[in-house]
Amino acid sequence: MKKVSQLIGSFALGAMMALPSFAQPLVQPNSPDYNPKATYDGPYKLNTWSISAHFGPTLFFGDLREYDFWPVTKTNSDSHKESGTFQGGLTLNKQLSYLFGARLDASLGNLRGMKRRNYNRYFEGNYFDVSLSGTVNLKGLLMGPNKMKRWKIDAYAGIGQVFYDATAYDLTGGVKLRETGNMNDWIVPTGLNVNYEVTPRIDIGVDFRLTHTNSDYLDATYGGDYDRTPNSFNIKDQKTSHKGNSELDSYGYGAIQVTYKLGKKPLKVAKVDGKWDYKPDEGGYYHLRYTDPRVLVKPPKILTLEEMDSVAKANRPKDIDPRLLLDTDGDGVSDFFDKEPNSPAGSIVDGAGRVLDFDSYVKNALATGAACSEIFANVTFDTDKNVLKPEFQELLKNVAALMNKNGCRLQLAGHTDRRASDRYNIALSKRRVDAVKNFLVNEAGLQDPSKVIVDYFGSFKPIADSATRPGLQRNRRVELKLLP
Repeated sequence: MKKVSQLIGSFALGAMMALPSFAQPLVQPNSPDYNPKATYDGPYKLNTWSISAHFGPTLFFGDLREYDFWPVTKTNSDSHKESGTFQGGLTLNKQLSYLFGARLDASLGNLRGMKRRNYNRYFEGNYFDVSLSGTVNLKGLLMGPNKMKRWKIDAYAGIGQVFYDATAYDLTGGVKLRETGNMNDWIVPTGLNVNYEVTPRIDIGVDFRLTHTNSDYLDATYGGDYDRTPNSFNIKDQKTSHKGNSELDSYGYGAIQVTYKLGKKPLKVAKVDGKWDYKPDEGGYYHLRYTDPRVLVKPPKILTLEEMDSVAKANRPKDIDPRLLLDTDGDGVSDFFDKEPNSPAGSIVDGAGRVLDFDSYVKNALATGAACSEIFANVTFDTDKNVLKPEFQELLKNVAALMNKNGCRLQLAGHTDRRASDRYNIALSKRRVDAVKNFLVNEAGLQDPSKVIVDYFGSFKPIADSATRPGLQRNRRVELKLLP
């Protein structure tokens, strides 16, 4: 039961350390370097893979260990050297976010140990282990991304397997007592990893690891096995029936580590005027081991009033000619384009504001089949009325005939004077437009009503002074604009 609980606990710890980064939301940026599959938050791609080599001394912790804190360093008549063992290995690192990552380790090494009291034996053995661990960036978690910028301090825990072969000997005679044969068991590696960024590609550091095993046989001895009969049995054959009464074995190492950061066009952040200067747009990629993606996002600049005024002045459009906004004679053509700006009230004009004899124009257009020209005319109404006056009916019949003959289009825009609420005036201007269109279709014989474009503006677009009676009369109108 103890084995199972230890295994489940270690796996849960590694999973909790490695997986929180997947919950981070992704920001959809405009940058072409955006990576939609990234597990980290931020608008820029970052390099995330690296590979490390590590080597250093190992230590064994179990039944055949003389002292708790320091190994025996000499071999004599009643001692056997415990120091002088080494290991080496490779680590593949994947940074999932700035704070969390994963590492796949493989190590090869040897172990030694001895015990005078009770056991009077020593052992020597070799091992190979492989493990998968979750990592947490302690420096970034506790100090943020911009303190000790060149340093990375990770804690990690995981799960794996160890394959080992060990032999135990009598301490005084060197006679072989036990051997394990080739065995394997579960392990839970825990450790602390410290690195310093030397170049955009290379880190150097140290790695301290303690590996807990699910075995009491790593030293070819189980707790309470005091029998010194030579070669009395093989541990591997007796594993199911012999289980020690001591704690499970552990081993560890302290290693020098060199890391090569993978990825294209690596960048190393520089310090300018006392601040870290990030330039992700210069065609390279920072590494997620040392760079929090959030620091690459430039804060928006808040402009002062003087700066805003300067920007506004620089972008202000040129003043428009005031004649574009004036129509002195109310014929529908602005004074800027009007060739005859003093046309009599009610005149029918062309696109240049020149007064036309509409009847002559229509007769000529009907006779010759000439193309339509842009012509303006107004139909006026009595106060609060939308009834078409008789004097405009002949005009509208001619317009319908011309549209039927030459396929012209007609734009109608309804207007009122100001003497009512905006809501009422909008509705009244619409009724006036509808009255003109209905006459064209039902009385004047317009064949294609779809060629009539309608709009209505209430009192929002006057063409005359609303303080006078004649001005009010001119504003109560439907503008006709004949279009090609």
